[in-house]
Amino acid sequence: MDPGERWAYRAAPYAGPVSEVEVLTMGSRRPLRVKVRFVGDEAEGREEWVAPARLRVQWEQRDQWLARQRRWAELTQDGPEQECAEFLAASTVFEECPLEGIVSMGWNYRERGVLYLHDVPSLASLLHVPEDFFHADPRTFTDEGTLTAPWPTTLATARLIAKAHAEALVAALARKEEQAQRDGIYGRYYRGRGKNPGTYIEPEICAEVDRERKPGRDLVREWCGAEAVDHLAELTALRTEVLRIGKLMEHAIQTLRQGGQSKAAECLERQLGVPLDALSHATPGTA
Repeated sequence: MDPGERWAYRAAPYAGPVSEVEVLTMGSRRPLRVKVRFVGDEAEGREEWVAPARLRVQWEQRDQWLARQRRWAELTQDGPEQECAEFLAASTVFEECPLEGIVSMGWNYRERGVLYLHDVPSLASLLHVPEDFFHADPRTFTDEGTLTAPWPTTLATARLIAKAHAEALVAALARKEEQAQRDGIYGRYYRGRGKNPGTYIEPEICAEVDRERKPGRDLVREWCGAEAVDHLAELTALRTEVLRIGKLMEHAIQTLRQGGQSKAAECLERQLGVPLDALSHATPGTA
């Protein structure tokens, strides 16, 4: 940024009028300021010290810059609210099923819900859809090899990823809910680093956060399908029954030993195939 250059000035980051200004001089104090002269006749030669960030692009590049701004505004016009169930569900899918180098989703205000697809053929193959599935929305564009698509495409993609990873997702949700139940009773402590003593979150706050996130988890289960949910329930029930039988065997083995029948106890323990110590510490649902 040098004296004499012409720049596009806009006070707000993403909206508002754009004015042509000429750079007069650079300030020497902090925070840094730039002295500019507004070129338009309506400004009547007004000069002002402004923050460098308000000088968006050089004036000759303004048309391309504004076109990109309009394209992005159109792309994100129907983006989700941060707390809506669909965004919470999609967030869970992308967190629990990371496909690094293939696809990701935007999180912050300006890009919330935007799909970034870095390897279209790989994701199309994984989800068993044609590549043009990701181009269905006319607002989609490709820049430097990355396909960028709006929220409706992100949502459709998240549903397909959930279906493809249904059993892993349902199991992850079960673990999250177990942790949430514990946090709702005991609270949660986040260990600090160095001299930071850490942070304790009260049970009431943990329970409130869990209530806010539950609609998202329920929606993910819906995307995964009843088959995956039922399979996890059957597996959990089976593990519980195996553990119950194992505990009975443990009691029988101990009774035999106490009765002086060590050989019979050792034979039964070998047939059980699980160390008694492992049974003593096992809990229902343990893999």
